[in-house]
Amino acid sequence: MRKTSKVRGSTREKSMRRGAAPQGILLFLFILATAATAACGARASDDGPGERISLASSSGAGVAIRDGVPTTGGELAASDEEGEDDEESKDYWGPIPFDRTNFEEVRQQVKKRYIDPTIDESWAYVNAASWALASPEEGARLMFPEAFYRARKDDPDEKGLLKGKLSKLHPSDPFVILDESKDKVEEEKKRLSDDEIRALRAKQQARQRALKEAWHATGFDAKDFDRVMAYIKREMKPTATWSVKKAWVSAAQGYLYALDPHSSLIAKSAWDDSIKKTTDSSFDGIGAILTRRPDSDYTTVESPIEGQPAVSAGLRAGDTIVKIDGKDIKGESLSKVVSRIRGKRGTEVVLTVQREGEPDPKDIAITRAHIAIKNVQGHLVDQHSDVGYIKVTGFVRTTDLELERVYRDLEGQTRTGRLRGLVLDLRNNSGGLLNQGIQVSDRFVDGGTIVAVKNRNSRDDEVYPAKASGTWDVPLVVLVNDGTASAAEIVASAIQDNRRGIIVGDRTFGKASVQTLYSPILQDDYYIKLTVARYYSPSGRTLQVTGVIPDVTVAPEIDGKMPLGFREENLAGHLVPLDFEYVSANKDATSRARACADAQGVARKLHEADPNPAIKFDYQLMYAADLLECTISERAVVQNQTP
Repeated sequence: MRKTSKVRGSTREKSMRRGAAPQGILLFLFILATAATAACGARASDDGPGERISLASSSGAGVAIRDGVPTTGGELAASDEEGEDDEESKDYWGPIPFDRTNFEEVRQQVKKRYIDPTIDESWAYVNAASWALASPEEGARLMFPEAFYRARKDDPDEKGLLKGKLSKLHPSDPFVILDESKDKVEEEKKRLSDDEIRALRAKQQARQRALKEAWHATGFDAKDFDRVMAYIKREMKPTATWSVKKAWVSAAQGYLYALDPHSSLIAKSAWDDSIKKTTDSSFDGIGAILTRRPDSDYTTVESPIEGQPAVSAGLRAGDTIVKIDGKDIKGESLSKVVSRIRGKRGTEVVLTVQREGEPDPKDIAITRAHIAIKNVQGHLVDQHSDVGYIKVTGFVRTTDLELERVYRDLEGQTRTGRLRGLVLDLRNNSGGLLNQGIQVSDRFVDGGTIVAVKNRNSRDDEVYPAKASGTWDVPLVVLVNDGTASAAEIVASAIQDNRRGIIVGDRTFGKASVQTLYSPILQDDYYIKLTVARYYSPSGRTLQVTGVIPDVTVAPEIDGKMPLGFREENLAGHLVPLDFEYVSANKDATSRARACADAQGVARKLHEADPNPAIKFDYQLMYAADLLECTISERAVVQNQTP
């Protein structure tokens, strides 16, 4: 059996879960549903018949749609070269046969391979039945313990969710089935404060605990699940968009989601599209990142992309788009606005924008062009001679080779043929192939351990050491944030624990489990993704939930507040953290570099010289460059003092 190990960060792909329950319903059923699965895999070995791909993959909800390039809350105004619809509209599961036999194979794989040999199967069956009932786009149904339903049906926090028509499979059943409520309360759009978000999360988590306890009291089991599936087949009629097959797909998804937020089914075509998107996300568009705030009816320009049509046309960070080609876009979703801006290269789109401080809106005509967005990109940092910047979006099969290509290209742009220092940007890097994370780490670490992987069976544990050959001995700073996950966290922790570079930004996502994709025995058109191991940093700590804590915490905005973020701990059913007291090996070096950067750095001066730039000022990057300059100076002093 061929296996490829992967580490991926932040989220279950919505399009991969076609046939699963509608998102609004699942939010109430499971509190925190996942949003987009990161994809990529790498270590190969033989292990019997069938295909197996092993991953360390993270999931997160509440992450903005990423079309073309990951952002900190925006969407790229982009389109595919072919002008096709978004992947999200594809029915990946449409051509894939799936029935009871496939569901049972999922269960057998869980029994044989899941990291915990003693799963809560009652809870898994509950989720399987709930997801199956909620699978139709129209006419979805919900299932609750009767005691929970009676206690909360009039609770205003349920927002009318429990007001649907009630039925039972049998009068003595301790659970009820509800039609989708027509009296659900639409929430008022408003921007929540961090404290309000924390309170909402705490309330959701408390509800989830109460729901799980109520289900355990019912003793729901395999026979109950069978009765629910028979009810679905008997009572829920096929439509143009739904069939019993989708109910079985959703049942399998629910069963796996009950284990942890990273186990799931993935259509093979969705997996392939995800890899393709991460490897090369080039598109035709204007080259701007857009965002939509919950307290606004309009879309805002988060930042134009340097060197692209939006910049040359005069679009600026902070502009509010009020019309597209003369049509008012008030109330339109972010994805719809993006679709209006899309178009073939060479064609023109006119954006009417309201700019802060100006009394009247202005029209900006932008000619669309081909925007090259690669997985690994880099440039020299302004105001810092021969200092390089490399952004790695994800860890796919070509990442290490592309990293070397970009690194050599930057060296060729320097005056001396060598980089004085490097800022490695792993912000919003959701991870990918485990072996690629190891190889990238090995570019910078010349000895010691990179990562250790501990499996269900200790005889399968693996330790990955660094090799001295081929290491780049360049002064290094690494940028991270809450979107830095899985394989990217392996790179960051390897660099931190081995005292190879300073970590700057925000605490990372905190996903330290490894998943494996298994091909079914009788089919090769989807994967069963299971959590099979934990990984540990060189110091022996696990990053599960805690993540990588940066040596220097820096907010995205100068003098700004750190965003609340969304991390592993916000996902229902995540693996528990393991206690470990950790003090960064960089503590002393960081203290010196920070004092130096605060005294001599140019980041603040650059911002004060142009507080409202056309392109959003990247304070974290420029402060990281200041820290790097101080590290370079300190290294030069040490080298000069060495006999």
